[in-house]
Amino acid sequence: MAHLEWRRCRAGLLAQIIVTVACLPCSGQDAGDQDTGRFAACDLDRSGSLDPTEFAACVSPSPPTQDQQAAEDAPAGEDRASQEAAAYWRGGRVRASEEPNLPAPIIDNGTVDYQGYDQVEECLEYYVDKMKEEPLRKYFLGKELKAAEALESHAKEAAQLPRGLVAYLLMENADRTQHRDLLLSLRCLGRHFSGYPVAIFHTNGTTLAELAWMRSASPPGLQLIFEEVSLGFPASMTDVRGGPDGYLAPPYCTMDDQHWWTTHRSCGCRCPAWRPQCWPVNWMHATRFFTAGMFRTRTFREGRFDFFMRLDTDLFIVAEPVVDPFRLMAERGCAMVYDRISREAPGCFDGFDKRTLEFVDRFSYHGEPDDEILQVGTGPAAAGGQWTVGDARLFTSREYLRFADFFASGIYTDRWADPTCLQAWVWRLFSLRLLL
Repeated sequence: MAHLEWRRCRAGLLAQIIVTVACLPCSGQDAGDQDTGRFAACDLDRSGSLDPTEFAACVSPSPPTQDQQAAEDAPAGEDRASQEAAAYWRGGRVRASEEPNLPAPIIDNGTVDYQGYDQVEECLEYYVDKMKEEPLRKYFLGKELKAAEALESHAKEAAQLPRGLVAYLLMENADRTQHRDLLLSLRCLGRHFSGYPVAIFHTNGTTLAELAWMRSASPPGLQLIFEEVSLGFPASMTDVRGGPDGYLAPPYCTMDDQHWWTTHRSCGCRCPAWRPQCWPVNWMHATRFFTAGMFRTRTFREGRFDFFMRLDTDLFIVAEPVVDPFRLMAERGCAMVYDRISREAPGCFDGFDKRTLEFVDRFSYHGEPDDEILQVGTGPAAAGGQWTVGDARLFTSREYLRFADFFASGIYTDRWADPTCLQAWVWRLFSLRLLL
């Protein structure tokens, strides 16, 4: 660890890559996601036995037709909404029966009257801060480009092909469509970004037949590593009286005067504040895996990889990236690379800053963190979305995993997401470590 030199690659560093990487989900999107269009191959018939050769070519997204757009814009009925929730791969989210009916803030002569509602203040600040994201991204892009001109390339390390790993987590859904989405992503990967081994972490919910089908149908020459993993709660929740059920007792997981952990195994019910919903345990287990469990797998422990790129199963690379992100990280000495910076939504980071200070105090961190990028306006910054690129040596370190375990319970109680947790380490706490 002491011999590695890391920098924090800020927003926009992969501006050219963003043009050729499309985050195009086939199904529902997370809160705060923008509509990224339709991907032609998402319309495949997954109901029967699909011949792998029938997958559509990995092409750029096509705009929806008028009929498709009208159908998508039409209000969803209760039946359709329940079906979509049931099919959502992470188990379905439960929304509040009624969205908060809040008064508008009164703005007069530079003062703001929130009419006594904290949610009104949170939401107004959020939307004002959202306007700061693009200027902030351009600022950091310019800063990074100037730094690139002055920084000597890590020529010796970059001379050889970096030991990079592409990683997926396959959690099959009730409709058994996730492995088909993953195969499409693999075919796109093989066409546009091959040359690195690909780890497919899967639970025992995927059958041997489905694994064999993916092996046989994947692009030739793509080195696949399959590893079965178990997803579960962190020790901070299992080692208390009552286990996770006791830990998540009210007031946690409460919405509409109902305790949704008891009835639906869902929690984090204030995220986002303007549209409260409870998030399913599968979503939270996946986030826990992305922030800690993945770095403890046999593949990461024994593979001696330098860098990793974690992709969602419904992310499809539609053209060859203009730069190799692994080579970029080796040349620049980066700790983490991401495609965008955003302001985390209110209700999705409750208690996050307090937990950070507790960690700093408990483990005697000293120094000043990277204040420039800790926040977007009045709220915390979050980096990335459907993919993450990082230095495997940093995130498999004992120091990072101690931090990830310390933060883990907040994933379940308050829906802390992996971009928020990862950036907190790289920008805030790792910055302190650099100064010790």
